[in-house]
Amino acid sequence: MYIRALLLIGLPLFAAAAHACPVVPDAMRAARIHAAGGPESLRVERVPVPVLQARDVLVRVHYASINPVDWKLQEAGRLPFPATPGGDFAGEVVAVAPGVTAFACGDRVAGIVDPRERSGSYAEYVSAPVASIVPAPPAFTMQEAAAYPTVAVAAWRYLVAAADVRPGERVLVHGGAGGVGSMVVQLAKARGAYVIATASARNHDYLRTLGADDVIDYRNVRFEDVVHDIDIVVDTVGGDTLARSPRVLREGGRLVTLVGQVPAALCAPGRVVCPATPPWDVQAGLNGVAPLIAAGRLGVHVDGLYPLDQIAQAQQHNRTGSTRGKVVVAVGADNVGIASGDNVAAVRLPLQAYLDGHATGQRRHFQRAFADEAVLVGYKDGQYRHWPAQDYIKASSSGRAPADEGMRKRWIRQITVTGDVATAVIELDYPDMKALDHMTLLRYGDTWKIAVKAYHATTPAPAADPARAVR
Repeated sequence: MYIRALLLIGLPLFAAAAHACPVVPDAMRAARIHAAGGPESLRVERVPVPVLQARDVLVRVHYASINPVDWKLQEAGRLPFPATPGGDFAGEVVAVAPGVTAFACGDRVAGIVDPRERSGSYAEYVSAPVASIVPAPPAFTMQEAAAYPTVAVAAWRYLVAAADVRPGERVLVHGGAGGVGSMVVQLAKARGAYVIATASARNHDYLRTLGADDVIDYRNVRFEDVVHDIDIVVDTVGGDTLARSPRVLREGGRLVTLVGQVPAALCAPGRVVCPATPPWDVQAGLNGVAPLIAAGRLGVHVDGLYPLDQIAQAQQHNRTGSTRGKVVVAVGADNVGIASGDNVAAVRLPLQAYLDGHATGQRRHFQRAFADEAVLVGYKDGQYRHWPAQDYIKASSSGRAPADEGMRKRWIRQITVTGDVATAVIELDYPDMKALDHMTLLRYGDTWKIAVKAYHATTPAPAADPARAVR
């Protein structure tokens, strides 16, 4: 196995130590499809680990995310069957091809692969071209890093590279709550535009938190009846929505669509401009949005979190057409033990946000985890305490990762969902603390939140001094 790992990256034996790359196994778990079909056709199988090509890196995938193109390629039979679908991923570099210097083993990266050309991202390992990856944004968790690549590249490609959005312009985004739409809304706002989005009523508050200045309920209002003098329309829906869009554009307004191409008949000379779509450029798009992510002005919403064994359910979640943001699959970093009941994927989100808060010290994760009125009750080193979760969030939000994060372990032992109530057990194993957290979660509308955290925590006794023990 060790020799295969060296041959896999095309390096002589004496060079391996210089790269400090781990041993790569012969086989991996991957979701495969053997013929054209939908989510129900996916099966998790043991397959060989991909072999690196020139200018490639091998990444151990922590998380992948679902995009509509994944299941559309499957259903259309446009994959080299048997195939591993999936494009987006985030993980850790474990091998590099000869001559690659931009990345090294141990780097945390995010990127996109094309499953029509190589094994996709629904797998424990993926071989990716250097040009299709970037360093994972430090401001993102690894789930968020896996969720943003395709939607960020698409938003940059159509809104910036094609439509050349400018400060003060009026931008209408069709399908604003979806993966790409929500990214376009944020990107347009960050670049100084006035943003109007179409979405179902349940997503209006969500879109306003992303920066939308106005939101239209497309189910009850025809957008052309209420908006006009639009500079740019970004369409993620197609069909009749695209056909009606020229009516709201000003003279010389720009129309772009992510669904096929704008029909020539809609591009009236001197009236509606249909910019040419630039080439798909992963690094240009991801590097373009990087400063906004670092500044906290661009984020990605994770709408569902599934283990690889539930890849069919994850794709089906995305396929419903009502996804708010992205659906993520835990491939090599799943930290859930036993789970039962409906809505487990939704319940995992606040629990993972709680763990992300511990790992990053960022307030936004804790706030996503806890209900406003949540409380904590429990014992630490025999001392009882009852306190509001908001006080706990304030005390725990340092804004930085723990100095000993590499020595900290945390995982979800169990999730049980019964109707609108869920319970979970989380174990924390830190050098300075051991704890079991018993969480009670409640459904609040479309989301789940931790309502009660009951805990038992202890401080480990200091390790004995070996020198004293000898004496």
